[in-house]
Amino acid sequence: MPEIKIEFKKATDYRIIPATGAWGGVNPQGEIIFDLFVEKLEIESVRLRVEPGRPPVEAAREGQIQVRESQIGVVVRADIARSIGEWLIQKAQEVASGTAGGSEGHA
Repeated sequence: MPEIKIEFKKATDYRIIPATGAWGGVNPQGEIIFDLFVEKLEIESVRLRVEPGRPPVEAAREGQIQVRESQIGVVVRADIARSIGEWLIQKAQEVASGTAGGSEGHA
């Protein structure tokens, strides 16, 4: 079987983003569409206790809400989603078993 050379280049707007989860579904064209998000707790206000000569001390937090902040949206065909999913599972198993050696690969 002939070999081919593939060069990997990063787009000018390439960036690494954090993600703690994904949310999405299937669009009318049958593609899988999802957002990668970061989940965090946001607080509307904080009450501080202030005493002369001492640093302020947090007394209470009010209006805590759970926020899922979307970082990026992704649209893929079902076959590509399956390939990426299998690749991610393989990499997670390598990390769990301690055999991950920092190598990269493709989905």
